[in-house]
Amino acid sequence: MTRASLRAAVRLGLTVVVAGCALEFDPPSPGSIVVSPGSATFTFLGESRTFTATILDEDGSGMEGTVSWTTDAPAVLSVNSSGVVTALANGAGTVRAVFGGVSGTAAVTVSQTPTTLERVGGDAQTGSPGAPLIQPLVGRLLDAGASPVAGMALSFSPAEGSGSVTPGAATTDPAGEAQTLWTLGDAAGRQSVVASVAEGPNAVFTAMAEPPHALFIHSGDGQVARTGRETGEPVRVRAPSRAGAGLSGVTVTFEVTAGGGSVPSSSAVTDAEGIASAGPWTMGDPGPQELRATAPGVNRVIFRATALAAPVAELVAVEGDRQRTEIALPVRVAPRVRAEDEDGNPVADTRVTFSASGDSKVDPEVATTDSAGFAAVDRWFLGTTPGTTYTLTASVANADGTSATATFSAEATPAVYDIELEHVTSSLLTASQREAFEEAERFWESAITANLRGHLLSRSSLVNCLSKNEMSGDVPGDRVVDDLLIYVEIKEIDGRSGVFGGAGPCQLRVSNSLPVAGVMFFDIADLDSMEAKGQLEETIVHEMAHVIGFGTLWEHLGLLKDPARTGQSANTHFTGEAAKAAFDEIRGNNYTGSDLVPVEHLGGEGVWNGHWRELVFRTELMTPFPDRGPNPMSVVSLASFVDIGYPEVDYSVADEYVLPPPQYAAQAAGVEAAARARRHTIDSGREILVMPIEVVDRDGNVVRYLTPPER
Repeated sequence: MTRASLRAAVRLGLTVVVAGCALEFDPPSPGSIVVSPGSATFTFLGESRTFTATILDEDGSGMEGTVSWTTDAPAVLSVNSSGVVTALANGAGTVRAVFGGVSGTAAVTVSQTPTTLERVGGDAQTGSPGAPLIQPLVGRLLDAGASPVAGMALSFSPAEGSGSVTPGAATTDPAGEAQTLWTLGDAAGRQSVVASVAEGPNAVFTAMAEPPHALFIHSGDGQVARTGRETGEPVRVRAPSRAGAGLSGVTVTFEVTAGGGSVPSSSAVTDAEGIASAGPWTMGDPGPQELRATAPGVNRVIFRATALAAPVAELVAVEGDRQRTEIALPVRVAPRVRAEDEDGNPVADTRVTFSASGDSKVDPEVATTDSAGFAAVDRWFLGTTPGTTYTLTASVANADGTSATATFSAEATPAVYDIELEHVTSSLLTASQREAFEEAERFWESAITANLRGHLLSRSSLVNCLSKNEMSGDVPGDRVVDDLLIYVEIKEIDGRSGVFGGAGPCQLRVSNSLPVAGVMFFDIADLDSMEAKGQLEETIVHEMAHVIGFGTLWEHLGLLKDPARTGQSANTHFTGEAAKAAFDEIRGNNYTGSDLVPVEHLGGEGVWNGHWRELVFRTELMTPFPDRGPNPMSVVSLASFVDIGYPEVDYSVADEYVLPPPQYAAQAAGVEAAARARRHTIDSGREILVMPIEVVDRDGNVVRYLTPPER
């Protein structure tokens, strides 16, 4: 047997008989496996190649056998039993052939190479020059197997004059897509953007830049809806090119020009179809509605609609309910209602009928709601029965047969003299100081018991009075006064221990010359000290008396004999019969100079002719200067109001007072020197205001003026 034959027998595991001897040999073992190709790169997903495996024995000779194929990267590669390898995803892996415990490998890389760039969105749009296009530019990268290429930078480059893109580059997503927004250049015409990938394919996006040819109503014109509600169809316009294609990116402005309605958007940009919408149109006041749409460089369009008045679902009593007013007088706050529909919107231009109960009267009986739905009466006069609660019913009858009502009530109180204080600077008063004003008010309301007829006080007259006295009160409008309105202000006058205040009427009734309105002001520096001395309330009573007419009306009514004047001596007396009779009761033998009541004839303007004579009455409240002790209100002071013209005065509220014996000689120096001798610190003498006084009729019309008396 030859040596070669022996080796072959060994490989085949044969039993060989040599020279009568039998020899046994083991079969050959695999030594290695060679995989071919040893490495490979795939450039697209789905690409396949067949790999082969050669089995070698330990001596390097080929041997027969069937290998099994595997891969360590099954997500990247697949391999079948025949050695066919297919690319599944980008990455790297190893292909392995195994036989008899021996293996061979090949390195495989999958790296997609883009071969195609598709325009999948935003191409061939038409838009307005200089405006952004509605649709983004979308490019998609594909490899040679038409699989998307993700994670690659796709650049977008506008041609010259073709505007700008944002962003300039974007990374492709798992679908192989990347996108950007294109704002066209300002020039009309065809524009382009090149999309590309480094060392790869590119694609050109184009768009046509055209100014809008015109603006047209697309929808929402000629609608009808109830006031305060939306129309059924939104307001929309269309901006086409000259060729009729819709232009995107056109800014349209919407403005309500009639009716007072509204739309959600005051401007909108046209979409890919060239349509822009302001949204649903909410109707305004009943009647015609208009809305204007405009765009740069083209015509404007007008939308029209009609708002229908809704029926009144509710009448709301806004103000004027549950008042208390004297019999036969108008309530202080005129009743006012608001007409509302079922949605709470105001209903304008609607007739409201007012009906007063009993013998009360209303003016006017019919009012029409304004644009805000409000309607009011001018005056509601209560009846003549004290203690009666009168009602005023407001009602609306709708065209559909429904109705709505609101009811006001007011209690009629007995007729009394009423003073109303209007505090201009109430925040400067302490609680006790405010109470002092209220006590003074109550005193005079108890002293004067007869009710006076109510008067209308015009705003202009009151503003004029406040202005002349440098007062800053707010006057909202005309008002009915019963019986006397006094504006009060706390302000700086001359500092502590000077003039305490000033007071006087500024308007009189033409029928009886009694005051309708007046003013009082007080020095803020003296309030606390007067209160500490216990003189605040009586001083306010003193000032309020001047507004009611004490000293301020005497000369106008001819109640003074020998009134004081500058540059001449005088012996002034009050001539009223009621005051004379009262003076006779309290003077005894302490004043024998005259049967008339002595009036201050010294001290100058604001002092003389308006107070009882200081050197005679001394401590009486209505002298020019208060004493440190009690300052009683005498029956003489109350009686003077009867002489002024008040029909009923209650003398019982007067303090006990008799005229004191003389303290100073007749030739004593002026009243100011006497005051200094008695150590007075507060001067309430020069507080009588000297100003023109209006005389008015019941409707507030000025009949004439009373000018200040000759000085």
